[in-house]
Amino acid sequence: MGVIATIKDIARLTGVSVATVSNVLNGKAGAASPAKAQEIFEAAHRLRYQPNALAKNLKLRRSHTIGIITEDLTVFNTPEIVDGIESYCEEQGYEIVLANMRLFKRYNNNLTDTPEHAVLFDKTLRNLLAKQVEGFVYIGYHHRAVSYEPPRDDIPFAYAYCTPSSHRYTSVIFDDEGAGFAVGNTLLEYGHRKIGVICGPLTSLNAQARLRGYQRALYEAGILYNAGWTTFGDWGRESGYTCARQLLEQGVTAIFAFNDMMASGVYSYCIEHNLAVGRDVSLFGYDNISVAEAFSPPISSVESPLSEMGRRSAAMVLEQIRAAQRPEPQQVVLPCKLHLRPSVARIAPSRSSLGC
Repeated sequence: MGVIATIKDIARLTGVSVATVSNVLNGKAGAASPAKAQEIFEAAHRLRYQPNALAKNLKLRRSHTIGIITEDLTVFNTPEIVDGIESYCEEQGYEIVLANMRLFKRYNNNLTDTPEHAVLFDKTLRNLLAKQVEGFVYIGYHHRAVSYEPPRDDIPFAYAYCTPSSHRYTSVIFDDEGAGFAVGNTLLEYGHRKIGVICGPLTSLNAQARLRGYQRALYEAGILYNAGWTTFGDWGRESGYTCARQLLEQGVTAIFAFNDMMASGVYSYCIEHNLAVGRDVSLFGYDNISVAEAFSPPISSVESPLSEMGRRSAAMVLEQIRAAQRPEPQQVVLPCKLHLRPSVARIAPSRSSLGC
């Protein structure tokens, strides 16, 4: 790598002062004659001069940088949200600084608001503030209300995939309930009435919302909800396998698993027991991760708008930065997308019961 050229090098090469070079390169009118200005620009190009953006930003008290605080970067949904933030910031001439709290690695699924979490959040926030970031996006790895908030109201801040307990700040989530409703309607339209459900943990807000949406689909169709056909997994493949046995022994014709990993457990159970997914039983998952399309036939699934969530949260942080006064906080709920695949089949009327 060669030596980085400076304004002093250009000044020495063109025989003018450093101040003149600086004024010309910054577009100040009358800083030099047209001929000398052209000579300065040609020298800057020849030396491959790059302005010191950091020094300029410090002078202007602007860094054009957004801080991202992730609860855990290794959880599947987080990288796509980060990518959405970065792509939007890049379009707007901003950069990102990423800080990973590693909550899943540190505490597994224990995401209660403990003093340890609060201390870690405060430390992470202050470290990023020391780097002169202008605003923040905080990314949860499961949707829930969090109590961690900035120490001052004037810090531009948005939450993605979680909501602040006080609702004093903007948040962006997706419509789990709407997606559960849409999946329920789809299975009903395909003739299914004995539908098994594999929820996530009872404490999960995502699982609660998806179940509410599914129940609403039954209610609006005039079909009774059968609690015996609802089981609870832990988001893992093995729990999907176990719940599949419970449900299929009761004669359900379709299963709605609340994530694709549990749906893959259902698929494995069906393969081992000579049941054909898409013929003997229909299957719908959630998250639309790569495993959903790895089976034959592929698993129908719900795609969450993770990248768009990142873009929207970044946009609202930049809006706060640019606004003369702090905008009113918003709670944005983005729609999900259904991917209907051959794992869901229409059922013959003789196999469909009158109640659910």
